[in-house]
Amino acid sequence: MTDRRTFVRGSAALASASLLGFPAIVKAQARTPLVMMTPFGFIPDFIELMNGISGGHFAKQNIEAKLLGGQGTSQPIQQLITQQVDFIRASGIDVMRAVATTKVPLVSIATIYQGSTFHMISLKSKPVEKAEDLKGKTVGIVSVAGTTDIFLNLILAHGGLKPDDVKREVTGNSPGALQIMKQGRVDCFIASIQVVSALERMKEDVLAWSTDRYAPMPGQCYVTTRSIAETKADLLIRAMKAMRASAEEIITQPLKPVFERAAKDFEIPGIRDIDALVDVEKLTADRLWLSEGRENLLRNVPKLWKSGVDALRDNKLGDPGDPETLFTNQFVDAK
Repeated sequence: MTDRRTFVRGSAALASASLLGFPAIVKAQARTPLVMMTPFGFIPDFIELMNGISGGHFAKQNIEAKLLGGQGTSQPIQQLITQQVDFIRASGIDVMRAVATTKVPLVSIATIYQGSTFHMISLKSKPVEKAEDLKGKTVGIVSVAGTTDIFLNLILAHGGLKPDDVKREVTGNSPGALQIMKQGRVDCFIASIQVVSALERMKEDVLAWSTDRYAPMPGQCYVTTRSIAETKADLLIRAMKAMRASAEEIITQPLKPVFERAAKDFEIPGIRDIDALVDVEKLTADRLWLSEGRENLLRNVPKLWKSGVDALRDNKLGDPGDPETLFTNQFVDAK
């Protein structure tokens, strides 16, 4: 343990070094600031970002990281454009649509979800098994003109249907949508894998399939601008090393302590039912983080970006340009 005499000797040495013109050790040890932002607060889905801070992974990379919780997809993108944050977490489809509509040079520096979080959910007693089954149905979506609305259009197109071949109702993104379906107000609904996990735990007799069946593309990415990528390359390399370490810990170590530790720094909704959060995160990591293989953890997979761009372009939902310009692996692949 450091005693007072050791502290005094160290202080004297620092003072002498300063007087003699040697580099200031304290300044060299200062951590580089980094600001990140989620699209929706500190929900459990963002545990890998929270764990990057709470687990000390950013600190090990000499980074002073700060995580902000956004209030919707557009807010983080605006904060990124004005360089108030260094990178954000956003869905691949939102990145493509933003580039297509605003021409802002966004770039994905890593992909945490290789697949879509969204699933089509129906009752096994009245199953919706394929796109063609949707004709004349009422479909629940998370929000009007949101990501699930776009995915529904892409699914319909693959089934040879038009957007107005179905009716749409907002059912939100919670297990409560099941009751709306049981009441007959919708025939099926689209929700995240977290909802699928909750329904499985409740032993509900439902059928669920991923929107990747018809529209495969990157799910959730870490996104910055080309300007930030060019001017803060070293910082982003270290940040991605921290994110890989955080993801590896979540995959290989007990998850309950990870959530308990993060809850000391962040207000995580649903933390009282921590066992449920652990079950959902295990499912998420297995089905989404590793769906392209362990070797592609955090990497941007070119075929998924091409598939996403082609889907939007072919269905006249936007043209983000050359898919190769939307991502880079230079940061996650750096040694």
